[in-house]
Amino acid sequence: MLVFHYPKCSTCVKARKWLRDRNIDFVEKIMKLNITNVGKIGSATFEFNGITVIAGNNNTGKSTVGKSLFALFHRFLNINKAIKSYRYNALIKRVRNLDIKYGPSDSWMYSREELVQRYNLKKISELIENNLEISDLPDLISSSIVVENADKDEFYEELLSGLNDVKSIGDKRLKEEIITQFFNNIFASQINNVQNKSSNAILELEVKSKPLRVEFKDDKCILVNDDIALTNKAIYIDDPYAIDINFRYGHYGHNIGREQINNILSRLLHSSNSEDLVDKIIATDKYEDIENIIDSVIIGRLIENEKGEFTLQNDEFPDGISVSNISTGVKSFLIIKKLITDNIINEKDVIIFDEPEIHLHPEWQIRYAELIVLIQKYFNLTILLTTHSPFFLRAIEVFSKKYGTEDNCTYYMAKIKNENSIFEKIYDTSDVYAKMADAFSVLDKINDDIEERNNCEDM
Repeated sequence: MLVFHYPKCSTCVKARKWLRDRNIDFVEKIMKLNITNVGKIGSATFEFNGITVIAGNNNTGKSTVGKSLFALFHRFLNINKAIKSYRYNALIKRVRNLDIKYGPSDSWMYSREELVQRYNLKKISELIENNLEISDLPDLISSSIVVENADKDEFYEELLSGLNDVKSIGDKRLKEEIITQFFNNIFASQINNVQNKSSNAILELEVKSKPLRVEFKDDKCILVNDDIALTNKAIYIDDPYAIDINFRYGHYGHNIGREQINNILSRLLHSSNSEDLVDKIIATDKYEDIENIIDSVIIGRLIENEKGEFTLQNDEFPDGISVSNISTGVKSFLIIKKLITDNIINEKDVIIFDEPEIHLHPEWQIRYAELIVLIQKYFNLTILLTTHSPFFLRAIEVFSKKYGTEDNCTYYMAKIKNENSIFEKIYDTSDVYAKMADAFSVLDKINDDIEERNNCEDM
């Protein structure tokens, strides 16, 4: 096979297809996601090199792809830090129980920080993480601890036993449990393929030729191979109500996965990084074109009040109006504005848009599509977009051509075959429009029948 190395944007999609048809391939620095036996998906591979669009009808597995990509990035970002945090919390819990048992009567009143200082828990935690012996535990603990002399030996024995329990749980075991817990929250405890429960579910992410692999059996993680350290966050944008302070209460019913995803988005929206002035200036410089699009829909700035509620302030609402009283379409644009102006989106982050057109009328769909194309271009993002709208798909295609990023767009068509989701990579989007326009054919057929019946009645 003849192989060409080329820089980004060196050729168009049609040229690539022409060369592939002739057994000429490219070496590309693209990210790949392989999904095996997850949800409704039997086997599928996806490429990410800018904007990846998955089009298809409802219930064809599109969201499963988005959840898989999000869960991998979110959970493996700083996972080693998470492991230390879980161990540290377990350590504090055991020490607090012993302090209440052996310490003064008012021990239960001590704050977490007071407990940490009294027992030198940061140092003890370091010993645990570095796999060092902790037999000299008494020397590490502050002499200010009030424990009766008669009880000290028993106190230290129980404490040492508890710490050894924490220490005995290896990184591998804890990592698997952390992944199991998070993925079950995202997938509502249905990770393994519903049509093939006996086979393991596998997710493989390849970034810069380095692999990350997780495997599940009976919805429990049984294998982790993470030779790559993910350094960029993932943002999943599914529901504009995530910007409301009380969006979670009764909004999702029993949909645990959506609640988990949108809780994460909500926390991001409330975690401003505006103090990072250099990055904020860089983001502002990139923001002008984006701001013009958002301002064509709604002008103003978001302010967080003392209750933690976002309000929109502009000439029409000088005192601010709660975002809870703003339409879902406007919320969609305000979320993007908040993520950019507060420096929450950073270079090379991953954003998943799950059917964003749902809350937008056609005119705003066009503007939102342009917005997506621009933020990908300016921030060099990896974007996964799912849609069931040929109108929105067309808008993405047109604006990617307008801004010279069409070479960074990859298209897939989702459909159901033998009760499993399958995904076909599309090189000619006209095929997608034809398949997604079947609903119009149904309407045309109904309309023709009506006209034929009316003509018969008139005769």
